[in-house]
Amino acid sequence: MSGERKLVIGTSGHVDHGKTEIVKALTGRDTDRLREEKERGISIVLGFAPIDLGEGITAAVVDVPGHERFVKTMVSGAVGIDLALLVVAADEGVMPQTLEHFEVLRLLGVKGLVVAITKIDLSDEELCSLVEGEVRELTAGTPFAGAPVVRTSALTGAGLDDLRARLRAQALALGAREAADFFRMPVDRAWTRSGIGTIVTGTVWSGEVRKGDELVVEPLARTVRVREVHSFDRSLEAASAGMRTALALHGVKVEETEIGSQVLAPGALEGSLMVNARLEVSKLAGDGVKTRRRIRFHHAASEIIGRVVVLEGGTIPAGGSGYVQLRLEKPAVARRGDRFIVRSYSPQRVIGGGTVLDPNPPKFRLHAAAATAALLGALDRGAAGEAALALAASAGPAGFPVSMLPRYGLSASDGASAVRSLEGAGGLLSIDGRIFDAAAAGASERALHDLIARMSAENPLLWGVDREELRTRSGLAGSPLFERFLERGRAAGTLFFKGGRVNAGGGERRLSPADRAALERLEERIRSGGFEFASRADLLAIVPDEKRLASYLHILAEQGSAVRVSSDGYLHAEHWGRLIDSIGARIAERGSLSVGDVKELFGFSRKFAVPLLEHLDREGFTRREGDSRTAGPRLRGGGAT
Repeated sequence: MSGERKLVIGTSGHVDHGKTEIVKALTGRDTDRLREEKERGISIVLGFAPIDLGEGITAAVVDVPGHERFVKTMVSGAVGIDLALLVVAADEGVMPQTLEHFEVLRLLGVKGLVVAITKIDLSDEELCSLVEGEVRELTAGTPFAGAPVVRTSALTGAGLDDLRARLRAQALALGAREAADFFRMPVDRAWTRSGIGTIVTGTVWSGEVRKGDELVVEPLARTVRVREVHSFDRSLEAASAGMRTALALHGVKVEETEIGSQVLAPGALEGSLMVNARLEVSKLAGDGVKTRRRIRFHHAASEIIGRVVVLEGGTIPAGGSGYVQLRLEKPAVARRGDRFIVRSYSPQRVIGGGTVLDPNPPKFRLHAAAATAALLGALDRGAAGEAALALAASAGPAGFPVSMLPRYGLSASDGASAVRSLEGAGGLLSIDGRIFDAAAAGASERALHDLIARMSAENPLLWGVDREELRTRSGLAGSPLFERFLERGRAAGTLFFKGGRVNAGGGERRLSPADRAALERLEERIRSGGFEFASRADLLAIVPDEKRLASYLHILAEQGSAVRVSSDGYLHAEHWGRLIDSIGARIAERGSLSVGDVKELFGFSRKFAVPLLEHLDREGFTRREGDSRTAGPRLRGGGAT
């Protein structure tokens, strides 16, 4: 397929203006043969016809209906076309559906347009000139201004060579679709055939597919295997971007494959019930679009009912544009840069169209309006680096997965290049496959050091702060930034570590004589109790301040003098050691340990025995099996390890 240019040409125009006839005259195919596709098996003919434009250009022509009742079908056919062929009959001129179809083409951002004035055999020169003037007026002031206009007759063949040449010239001017991108094909038809199975057809939007490939049908999230690849009358080994393609799929039933679903490379995209976008409201939309309006969202080959939420101002006037969130009743499988059409729910009229900016956003909240607008503005402007930076900033301390950049219109190579460039310029941090806004990360790192200082001041008797408490209070739980910041502090000599604690000073704690005296009294009280737990109430009698008592108990535990054995009980370390030895010996002797054994060994009541055993389970000294305990990993040969 190298050296060839593949593209899709879509017809548009009013009913009975000769679209099907002109397609037949150009291609030799009658696109109205409704049953041919099923009868021929897997070939694609219905509504589509191939045309060789020369110079290596092969196009699939999509013939869409012109009647107002079938605008939905027209939109489905128009989404994804590269070049439009607008058909206007010489004996009628520009008509209502001409206007609506033209508006759809404009809103979809179709890149090229050729106008065919048809049925010139039924008109004279004066009328043809008048119609040509109407067409020039229609396209003036739009991206299609100056589009070539060709007078034709499907009956006599007049103008067909010129029309073919104009289509070829327009096709050559268009950029090729991205074949190196991931495979993506929206499904516009699905059926089954005995001996083959489920068959789906569509236009390949990007990438390449081969026989035997493993793909995913979204939003069904169903893995499938490609059994056959066809395009029109040919069986192929592979199909690529811009080709009308039929795939025979193994692994999915035809009733599960809805029109509008997409066949994709695994992991490429997924469905979402919300899409953030820029919406351009048509000048034909009357009062414009108000927030919460019920709409029909046309994207790829799908039509989904939903509501539009205007992010700023509450209303977008006719002819205006703005950022919106589309809240849908079924998932849309979208990608940044996808074009779409919005029609009113009832009566069904085209009211606007636009571009997907964020295909999987959180639900819009007023308090996040400024941040959302900033992100959408960056995504709207389109530069890869700016988009990557905006996505990283919006993700906050969680970071943005680099693997998701293709969903935002950045190919794997473009995304990697943008990340490298921004890292080199100091704009991004990259950690474990996620990217972070460097400025925001720097602020978070400074905030972490400030938090360590505040937490240290809260408990000045302790050496530093608890690492896990710091993780939680910093708001960085689950973020790789937390460990990165600590390691940077270690390397810079600004943070010090001991056990599970972090210290910004590095020095030893300084205890006053009063502190040392209190510690001695507490240790003596715990030791004097023997195997009887010292409760918190007992210890508060010595140190009435809860916060100070907690600090003292932490110091005793850190020094190895006291062990917390329940939520409200402490033993001295020397008694704890003997207790563990006794428990290990009893298990070694009898093979297990019961609550009764603990009561017998230490004279405990059940009130103390049960919490002790639960503590031993948690610490790995014992393992509960029914109502008894066996040796845990920390008990070896009757003693502790």
